[in-house]
Amino acid sequence: MKDKMSINIGVGSALGFIISSLLVTVGFWKTIIIMIVTLLAGWIGYLFKEYDIDLSFISKIFTRKN
Repeated sequence: MKDKMSINIGVGSALGFIISSLLVTVGFWKTIIIMIVTLLAGWIGYLFKEYDIDLSFISKIFTRKN
């Protein structure tokens, strides 16, 4: 239990550092937009995995044919 607690402290500290750095460098509203876009992208990725959507055709489009 103590090991999981130290992982949570580490993750929380890292997130706090990232958020505070974003607030200082880009400002409040841009930080909020970055957080919303990140959460939206994570949610879309979760849905792709949950519904087993195959996106391999995209890599076929961009592969080089010699």
